[in-house]
Amino acid sequence: MRYLTVGIFAHIDSGKTTLTERILFEAGKITAAGSIEDGTTESDTLKEEIERGISIRTTFHSLPWKTGFGEFILQIVDTPGHIDFRNQITDILPAIQTAIVVLEGGSEVQSQARLVIEELLAANIPILFFINKLDKFGDDYLDSLVSLEEILGTAPVVLFDRKDETFVHYFDSSHLFPKSTGEDLIKWSDELLLSAWNDPDGKTRYDFIGLKTGPKAQKLFPVYGGSAKQGVGVRELLDLLCWVDPKDTDTSSNPNFVLSRRTNAQNRNYIVLFPKEDLSFPFQNTDPSQPYRIESAYSGEEEGKITSVQKGQLYMVWADENLSAIPGEDLHAEKSVSLSRDLSRSPFSIRLEPELSSEKDFWLCRLKELIWEDPGYHFSLEEDTGQIRFFGRGELHLEVGTKRLLENTEKKLQIGSINIARFERLKKMSSKVALEHRAFEETKSSGTLTAVLEDTADFSKQIAFEVSLPEEVKNSIETAFYESISYGFFGFEVIGVRLTVLSFQLPPPDKEFLPSLLKVAVHSGLKDLFHENTKLVGPLTEVEISVDANHLGVVLSELNRRSAKIHSVEEERAGKSHLKATASAENMLGFSGALRNMTKGIGISWERTAFTSEFYAVLKE
Repeated sequence: MRYLTVGIFAHIDSGKTTLTERILFEAGKITAAGSIEDGTTESDTLKEEIERGISIRTTFHSLPWKTGFGEFILQIVDTPGHIDFRNQITDILPAIQTAIVVLEGGSEVQSQARLVIEELLAANIPILFFINKLDKFGDDYLDSLVSLEEILGTAPVVLFDRKDETFVHYFDSSHLFPKSTGEDLIKWSDELLLSAWNDPDGKTRYDFIGLKTGPKAQKLFPVYGGSAKQGVGVRELLDLLCWVDPKDTDTSSNPNFVLSRRTNAQNRNYIVLFPKEDLSFPFQNTDPSQPYRIESAYSGEEEGKITSVQKGQLYMVWADENLSAIPGEDLHAEKSVSLSRDLSRSPFSIRLEPELSSEKDFWLCRLKELIWEDPGYHFSLEEDTGQIRFFGRGELHLEVGTKRLLENTEKKLQIGSINIARFERLKKMSSKVALEHRAFEETKSSGTLTAVLEDTADFSKQIAFEVSLPEEVKNSIETAFYESISYGFFGFEVIGVRLTVLSFQLPPPDKEFLPSLLKVAVHSGLKDLFHENTKLVGPLTEVEISVDANHLGVVLSELNRRSAKIHSVEEERAGKSHLKATASAENMLGFSGALRNMTKGIGISWERTAFTSEFYAVLKE
């Protein structure tokens, strides 16, 4: 029995969860396929998932699948489609051996799917495409194929057709590939082309060989189509999935990769692991730089203890204070952990305040439980106010997080409005200044400092010395610089600034040098430079919207009200319009809810918010 870890990815509302549900039904894991509308799916079980109709966390499903060429255990990894939960996708990619990307018929490839495809290509993961909802859109999938070719850099190979209202999937053993399709399956490989040329009688099915090996080489991208809701093309997709060669599992001195962290119904924490080799338990990692021990392992949350796992067979262990389990990283001993990821704070935050100060520890415990499952959240305590500052990856992420905190408790929590970070940046590229401060009837002095304050190409904060100075003088200048840029003319942190010290002259002998006065000179001089010389900047949101023609005008009006810049409005084949726009993140707060109300639930938006030196918004003062 071979284990195969399969990731299912999609843009929001493409039918990914419905496909997972149908796969579970076809494999006999459930007796009836659940419905997102009724909140009865196996994947979306959280209260927020059921109410919103979206996936919030990654789910794992193990199921048997028998084909004419072997038996498999498919480990289906169903991922969230919303951009706010994208970290869950990047966390699991190193363990994915084959990917299914679900596309919606009747439209081009949408942004989240495009982003995922690019990440799958970068990770060298074989990709199969499933164009969904063809029960609704019929033969209208040309836009999907055209945009796929643009993303992939090569034409995908369509392995299905529709004849007399019936779908034909060519990998089905009862159907041979059309001649042109068979040629497409081998033309990516000179070796296969030559072999097929030397086999005019067709004794060897080189088209099948090309289909098997091409996706792994990322030279071939098969496309199936059908309807997840009606089960059209799903069984054929699973057969194709098992036929295609999977990505080879990476090996390293550390054989355990952390996929996810979870909490069971009894509030006990556990870890989902992907083994890179066969393991027996108890297991002791032999690498002296990463020593840890696993006493017991389990095949599932409700299953019994197991003594071994095969390479690639997902398993779980209970959380242990001696283990550091960061999703997307190898398992480590707690003291030896070394993160390779960027855990920089999100610009999205919200202030929380317990109604009773005596309940603060309760809420801190709740926050830690939430962060255990989703490390995309973090928090800080503000000792002066007693408030908790709760950070998330976006507006939806924070809304979901606060709702989950309040579940199953009667304790009250005061929740503020979502805050988006603001910063200041210099308007002028460079300013040269001479700084000096005197005190005590000019008997004491800071000395004279000559420096250049300039804007950097990135958002870094730097200080450089072009002259050799005593350590005491350098420390005074550095301390004053970093204190000064902590808040600028508008009261926000100044970023993207460098102070280059050109020279420093001690005061004349009749005046005493005081390092504290040098700090005052730097501080007051920089504050004078900041006066009316900084601009407010913040995160920028890129939004794409799919809306029907009847609501296009009101959506454009709403975007204009939010000072958004419209980049394009394109008509799609299914009678919808596709809009692309950018606006400051703070102006886009609440837009997705407003869009639902304006379009009576028909409009769909995808938002990506970032804050980099190349991608930011200039805000109104």
